[in-house]
Amino acid sequence: MTQRLFVALLTVAVFGAGYLARVWTEPRQLVPPAPATLAREFAPAAPSTAGGKKMERQLDRAKLVAEIQKLRPQIEAFSAQMQEIDGEFDREFALLLTPAQRERYLANQKRWAERDAKRVAKREPLSDEDIQREQDRSTTLVYFKVTVTPRLEMLTREYKLDEVQQGATRALLVLRRNKFMALFDATPHPSVRLSRLAPLIERVAAPAKP
Repeated sequence: MTQRLFVALLTVAVFGAGYLARVWTEPRQLVPPAPATLAREFAPAAPSTAGGKKMERQLDRAKLVAEIQKLRPQIEAFSAQMQEIDGEFDREFALLLTPAQRERYLANQKRWAERDAKRVAKREPLSDEDIQREQDRSTTLVYFKVTVTPRLEMLTREYKLDEVQQGATRALLVLRRNKFMALFDATPHPSVRLSRLAPLIERVAAPAKP
């Protein structure tokens, strides 16, 4: 090693040691805390308590029933248009199927209709959890109505659709999605959210037995 290179390395080592010593001995600058107002905004809300016990927010059934009654014409119009769009798809899709596939499809439709009729025919009051579940399903329904690929995959598995049938079914699903999107855009959110609860309004009004 030449003398010039040795001096250069020694100089670098000395400067490096000095820098490390400064970092080690110099007090670290603390990050200032978030403003108190911002911290309160994002802090989780404390549950209400009474007598030291946690209390859940009570569902206002009277208010919910009044909202359904007020919006009933819009809800019924929305539901009728939903059924019309679904009916158009069902008729067109059935024409794409072979006799065996069509028989299976019609049998499934009959079973689903009977299931829905049983749901509406029930008379026991809905619990708060049931009511919330029905509202959530009404909103989730939007996803199933406007997505194409998941529905196509399900129909392909269920009825063993060939490539030609899959292509025609996809075109029908795209048309169906466009019609539903136009309907959802024209329908206020409360009418969508309450569409599954409206037929069950008597079960909403009466509180469920504990």
